This record gives sequence, C-alpha cells and structure tokens, in this order.
Amino acid sequence: MKKILKIFIITTLLILIPAGAAVYFLTKSDDKTGEFDSHRRQEQSDQSDSHAYRFETDSLSTPLARDGENKNVLNFDANQPFTIANSQASRDRLNRLIRRLDATFEEPIIAYNPFGTMPNTYYFYFKTTYNCMVKYTVTVADEKISDHIRYVNNGAVKNLTNTHEFTVGGLIPGMTNYIVIELVDENGSHREDITYKAEVPPVSQPTSISYERGKSDLQLQNGLFFLMPKQDPGIYIYDNNGMMRGVVATESDHGRRIYQTESRIVYQVSPTRIIRANRLGEIDGVALISGLGEVLDFAYDGFENIFALTRNGDRYYLVRSSMKDSSSKNIFTFDKKMIPTSISSVSGGDLYVSMANPTGLMRIDGLMSTRPRPGLVIGLKDDWKKTSIKKKVADPTVTKKPKEDESGAGETDEDESADDASGDDEAATGSGADVDEKAPPILGWDMSDTILDLVQDESDGRTDTLTFSVVKDRLVHAVKCQINRKKKSAVLLLDKEVEFNGQVAVQWGARGSCVIANLERGHYEERDEDFKVTREYSFDSAMDGLWKRNLEGFCFFI
Repeated sequence: MKKILKIFIITTLLILIPAGAAVYFLTKSDDKTGEFDSHRRQEQSDQSDSHAYRFETDSLSTPLARDGENKNVLNFDANQPFTIANSQASRDRLNRLIRRLDATFEEPIIAYNPFGTMPNTYYFYFKTTYNCMVKYTVTVADEKISDHIRYVNNGAVKNLTNTHEFTVGGLIPGMTNYIVIELVDENGSHREDITYKAEVPPVSQPTSISYERGKSDLQLQNGLFFLMPKQDPGIYIYDNNGMMRGVVATESDHGRRIYQTESRIVYQVSPTRIIRANRLGEIDGVALISGLGEVLDFAYDGFENIFALTRNGDRYYLVRSSMKDSSSKNIFTFDKKMIPTSISSVSGGDLYVSMANPTGLMRIDGLMSTRPRPGLVIGLKDDWKKTSIKKKVADPTVTKKPKEDESGAGETDEDESADDASGDDEAATGSGADVDEKAPPILGWDMSDTILDLVQDESDGRTDTLTFSVVKDRLVHAVKCQINRKKKSAVLLLDKEVEFNGQVAVQWGARGSCVIANLERGHYEERDEDFKVTREYSFDSAMDGLWKRNLEGFCFFI
C-alpha cells in the first residue's frame, strides 16, 4: 500500500511541476507582453523626454545620399504623382529591385518618396534571418526636441516577420535628422540597429508651434495633428509637442478633411480629385468629381465610394464617385435657396448634412440606391414648410400627442425613446455634459459655419452621434448630438460654450477627449471629458481644416 501511495505521489508531482512551470512562464510572458504594450504606447505618444542623439551619433551615422559617388538612395520620377498609374509604375520598379537584389538589414533598398505623395520620407525594404519587428527613432542634435519613435506595423502575427517594407516619416524640416533603425523581438528587446543621417529642406510653414499646458491632468491622446492652412495646398503634420513631423503633398488643393481607415488615408488633392493611399504612400484609388462644381466637403464609405458636396451656381448637389473607375453621378439636388455647409462620414449607407438655411440636420438615406432621398430632418417645422421635404421634419420643440392603445392608455414616442435609450444617453453624456434640457436641439442655432463629424464608435445601429459647433446667442458652442433613427428624435449629450469665434471645428476622440480648433485664428486645443483644456496650441494662421489621426493599424503597430 505504501509503495502504491509513493508511486502516486511521485507521479502527481511529475505532472504538477511541469504544469505549474508552464503556467508560471505563460503568466510571466503575458506580463512582459503587457508591459511592452504599455511601454510602446507611451513611446509613440510623442510626450516622452527620450533623446537618442549622442555626441558620437553624427560620426557613426550613414548619410542618405540621393546623388554623388556615395549615392545609396533611389530617386523616382513623379511628374503626375496623384494617379494610380504613377503609383503602379513605382510599385513595379520596386518589385523588380526586390526580386533582383538580396536586400539585407545592412544593405537595404532605400528610396526617397517613391510614390510622390509624401515628401521628406524614405522607403526601406530588407529581409532578416530571423523574425522580428522594426522600431525607428528620429532624433536631432537639439536636446530640447524629443525623439519621434514608431514601431512599424507589418501586419504579421505578433508583428513579427523576416520581411520588412516600410516608410520612415517624422523628419523635421530645416534640420539634420538622424534615423535609428532598430530590430527588436516580441518583447521589445534590442537585437541590432543602424543609424542614418538625412538633411531635410525647410518648408513654408513653421517647424514648431507654441503651446501651453491646461488645467487638465489627462494625458494627450496618441496621434498626429493634420493642419490645412489657407492659401497653402499642403497638409502639415504636427505631433503632440507642436513639432512638424511631415508634409502630405497635394496637387493644388487640400480641401478641409482627411479620413483614416484601418489601412488607408483618404484626402483631397485638387478641387475635384480625392485619392486613397496606403501606409507606403501608394495610391490605390482616385475619385473624380466632374460637371457640378468644386468639392466643398466629402465623405468616404470605407469601400470604393466618395460622396461630395458641391455647388454649381446657386444650387448645391450631393455627388457620388467611384474609386474603381472615377465615374461620378449626381444623386441628390438640394432645393433652391437651401444652403448645406458640410456632410458627415457614412453610417449604415446614409450620411448627415448640416444645413444653414433652413437650419437643421438632414439625413440622406440609401446612398448606393438608384434614388437616395432624405429620411429625416431635425429642424423647426416653420423653417422647412416651403421645402420639398417638409414631411420629413421632426421638430424637437413640438410635443407629440400621446398614442391611444386598445386599453385607452397613452404613451408618446418620446417616452418610448427615453425608455429605450436612457441608459445609453446617460453613459454617453458623462461628467462633461452641460445640457439645458429646456432648450431642445436646433432652437436658436446658427449653423452657417458648421462642420460635421460622426462619432462612429458610439453608434449602435439605432443611434448616431454627431459632433460639431454652432453659434447660439452670438457665442460658439461645441455640441454633441445623438439622433435616434427609430424614434426620429434628437438628444443633446453635450452643449458647451467655448471662447472661440468664427468657424470652429470639433472632433471627439477616445476617453471623451476632444479637439477644438478656431480655424480663423489657427488656434486649437485638446480637452478632456470634463471639457478642461489639456493643451492649447497657437498656429497663428487661418486654416481650412484640422484633424487628429492616430494612424494605429495603418502605419504604426500599437
């Protein structure tokens, strides 16, 4: 019996010890992964004090030379860069080089802005003998300027691969930039590195923007600010510390909006041309708006379709264009004397239009159908009574009569809406709300300068949340408005007076933070969910638009 018990104990220990060890090491691995994820996010926030430049950095770096005896960078012709044909020709040339050359980490293929869309960027391609990820650091000799650090998103499992193709951005114009290309393992541990040196010419806009810290203790959201100055066709990229980190080239016009999808950015490059580019700057979609005036605003549905607000004479139109063949078609004509100011991004095949005359919010349904039409208008009935869509108006200032059921009891649509959405509304409002429930949406609003932004991550298929600014009693208000599609009602989630005037752009981000820009003054702020200022910036020149994009999953592995 003792012998059997002894054998049982030994067998149990032999099973439990390896199992326990496996659990321990798996847990330790998870801990390391979690620590690395947190560390990586902080590094890429552009808010750290890291400074990789050392006294010996210059002497140990390899100059990136585009001509001369020591040339190691390829140049590409870009006479007509904003076409799919040009991008395809550049892609074909790169593919031929990749097949012909055995590019290694020590001897990579390097090209300057091969697709012509992103000045002051360098394309890299090489293979490694082991799976790893690439981290690059852009540093300068000025110790007051923090490093720009990014982990390249290569799309592989755990972001580990032996084939590396990426574009290095973040170089500061008018300075000598040092680029540290580093290979790291899945936990961020260093394997190898090489340092390059690049001289970057100055640009027309300031290299740095002054800023002041606000009263909020909230950390700024990761991302880059895309500024669109008036009288300048370029789009300029600034980090959280106000340093310029790149330029997005256009043909002749930047418009006022830029979209980011999981793997693409979409933006305007001329009064009638909108392009889609991947993380390397390669164009894989072009939409042309022809025959009905220039683009005033546009929306992207995430697939192949662009919807543009245009004006031709005294009439406004909504035009649909395909990135597959660049064909365009008028899909909705606004009544005479109707004045739309902007359109939102697409939600469930529909989009919203902000209206200055008559004042209101209009939803246009069935964008891909043969006959898109207004499905809902949030506005004052008296203002819309002379329009062709007056029957679509839901007036938030009018109390609907109760509906009698078979038992004689009544319940209003508003009561049903409140019962259905009360939990969502309360959660969405948060501590930052400052809503006067006695003042329904639209009442007293001037929407002449409104620019809509759809908060898609707060849409549950039944409600849409829009953010924008309005003028009320001569003061600019930042507004967050939730529209219930089923009940055809609108609820104010936030209505905050701001210190700005003129045209103001409002964009809500993660954790309730928002970016507010005074486009006329070139002043912009990031605020927390309590509407306290986290940081305010002074560009000091008028802008057509400003958007903050994180580029997560598009360029950078987070």
